[in-house]
Amino acid sequence: MRLALRFGPRIGDLALAITVMLMLDGSALAAEAVATPTAAIPVRVTGMVHNPGRHELAPGSRLFDAAQAAGVRPDAFLTGAAWFHRPAEATQRGLKVGLIHELTVLVRHAHLVGHRDRAALGDRLRQRVEALPVTGRLTGNLDPVRLELELKHNRPIHAGDQLYYPSRPDTIAVLGAVAEDCTLPFVGLKPAADYAQECAPHGDADPDWIYVIQPDGAVSRHGNAAWNRTAPQPLAPGARILVPLRDVPGNATEALNADLAAFIATQPLPAEGSTR
Repeated sequence: MRLALRFGPRIGDLALAITVMLMLDGSALAAEAVATPTAAIPVRVTGMVHNPGRHELAPGSRLFDAAQAAGVRPDAFLTGAAWFHRPAEATQRGLKVGLIHELTVLVRHAHLVGHRDRAALGDRLRQRVEALPVTGRLTGNLDPVRLELELKHNRPIHAGDQLYYPSRPDTIAVLGAVAEDCTLPFVGLKPAADYAQECAPHGDADPDWIYVIQPDGAVSRHGNAAWNRTAPQPLAPGARILVPLRDVPGNATEALNADLAAFIATQPLPAEGSTR
């Protein structure tokens, strides 16, 4: 007869399995130890951190573990910090494909009705979307202190995820249905509508609405006309204002504008020295 006992304590990152076989006649006593390594979680942290690059985290790690391993610098712009979550890429890839299709339909319709300016605008926006990457960015607070103290922010991290902590920008961008994209100096407490008015609108701009995309990826829609004007919307440095396209007969654009704002929100703040 033989009696088999299995023990599975954890020592560090190894699961130690011990099989002890006892022979009743006392002729044999065998102990087998098999070490089975568990998979680490590779993540990358870049930007304003002391230890940028790839970090191997223990299974079950969360956002705080990645931020702690990288050592977020005190001068990092936490409002613009971005989390790129690998599983979210599939949904955002679908959003991008759908948006390109919507813009393609808009361009074709504009050509059919002889509206060359609208077709050119739609084509410019389509090229812009095509050039933007699918990031997998999710909104969330990445302040290391909040991550450590509040579990709702400290979400599980996935292999291949990335964190980016930018420097503080000093500009606001206005894009969309404008004659040309504008980069304007940031002024504290200046309303979003005032920034939008400083950028020459395209002839097909919707005069009644604007979309505000804050640097943390939050998107909101605001009335910009006398009949629907909302309370002034203060912006954080690095915010983007999307001037939407107006509806025309046979070519409603409300869903397109919302999709465009949502996809732009997945893009992080440009790295220092970048022109993106």
